Amino acid sequence: MMFSNSVQISLFVDDVQKAVTFWQSLDFVIIDQQETDGTLVVEIAPNKDADMHFVLYDRNFIEKQSPGVATNPPQVMFFTENMTDLYKKMQSLPIELGELIQLEETMVFNFVDPDGNYFAVSEA
Repeated sequence: MMFSNSVQISLFVDDVQKAVTFWQSLDFVIIDQQETDGTLVVEIAPNKDADMHFVLYDRNFIEKQSPGVATNPPQVMFFTENMTDLYKKMQSLPIELGELIQLEETMVFNFVDPDGNYFAVSEA
């Protein structure tokens, strides 16, 4: 196998601290936090043992360093074994949340982060 199971996704956000607060409200944990050239960079994950991590970067900083890089939003699908519990938790938070719908034999929904990025959730 050429690739490992570990994945790191860069998210370019307008306010790193606001994004951290949003993801922490969904029980994500901070893996690493540092200041790079005067800007905050935070690595977060669903839990400390997760193979997938987000790295939150200030969009303006990235646009100055690498114009054009921060313009394409990621398309991310999460999976859960506790769809009903997760959906109920997200309903109780101030999050833009799509309907929980049935697609063939799988339940799915989407949600939006503070920067307008859409994420999907599907049953595992």
